[in-house]
Amino acid sequence: MPFHKEYADGTPRPLLRGWLHGISTCVAIPLLCNYWSILPLPAIPGLLAICFTLSMSSLVHLVPWKSTVLLEVLTRLDKSGILAICAGSFFGGPQLLENISCKPPLAMAIGTVAIPLSLSTLGVACGMGPIIFVGCAVAFFSTTGWYIQHPALPDDNYTFVIHSAVCIVLYGVGLSLYVSQIGGQTKYWGYHEWMHLLVTLSFIVNARGLLLMTEYNDKICMTSSIANDDLNMQSVEKPWFSWWALE
Repeated sequence: MPFHKEYADGTPRPLLRGWLHGISTCVAIPLLCNYWSILPLPAIPGLLAICFTLSMSSLVHLVPWKSTVLLEVLTRLDKSGILAICAGSFFGGPQLLENISCKPPLAMAIGTVAIPLSLSTLGVACGMGPIIFVGCAVAFFSTTGWYIQHPALPDDNYTFVIHSAVCIVLYGVGLSLYVSQIGGQTKYWGYHEWMHLLVTLSFIVNARGLLLMTEYNDKICMTSSIANDDLNMQSVEKPWFSWWALE
């Protein structure tokens, strides 16, 4: 079944396209089900979105659909999955953290994450191109910037920064390949397959970051926020985006 050479709309399909995401789906979903009972709640929205995206991508590329309408619907669901991952990583996950000092202000999260991603989702529904992923960029940089400049993050803790940097590089290079289509169509492995590889790696980093988010909440924010309380009270400078805070 996954050896068809063209899609329903007549576009050529390299023989290896979709296999990586298909295998990843077969690994990710059983892992999610096996560890479901012990997963931290803030990580669940993002992990579900990753599994959803892998599933939609696998269906798009591995099943020889005859209906162009159905193929287009699945393709748009695939793209919306990336937006769902951003929503789970930068809105749902952080807002589900128990410690309030680890949460970006709700007004900021709505303005810089929920609204841009909602507009991008509308763009997906309308069939727009890669411009839809601008919402992901806004969500990433606003949330990451808030955490990096937040007083609760110790200066000597680079775990969050490293995960964020690796994630944005992998996603960014993958998106660049998707847009530029370097090398064009090939028989076996081309730009789209390299994009899938980078995106799969970014999913792994993203998932690990989501799992570490609870540890960050429990061990870093709680201790650092207490240690920095006096310093924050005396500091003249306010955290980045502090004007979004609802007081």
